[in-house]
Amino acid sequence: MIDDDIRLLAQRDRAADLGRLEADIWRREAMLQSRRRAMRRMAAWQGAVMAVAVAGSAGAGFAYSVHPGGALHPSLTMPGERLAPSTLLFGARR
Repeated sequence: MIDDDIRLLAQRDRAADLGRLEADIWRREAMLQSRRRAMRRMAAWQGAVMAVAVAGSAGAGFAYSVHPGGALHPSLTMPGERLAPSTLLFGARR
């Protein structure tokens, strides 16, 4: 039983060709390096898109807050109406 296993291992080792081992290792290393470069490039683009989105949304929010759509007048029945979330989001109904 052990002799059969040893014989199988010996036959398997004879079939292995190690002549191209170094070339395969360098090819795999080059592939991994190119993937790393691609991932870094993708992360840089994602960071740039996020920075533009944050700057754009901050600018739009600031511009909207500086120039409101219409002048809101407080109502006597609802003194805090102009600060209500629905009024701030969608504007006054008047």
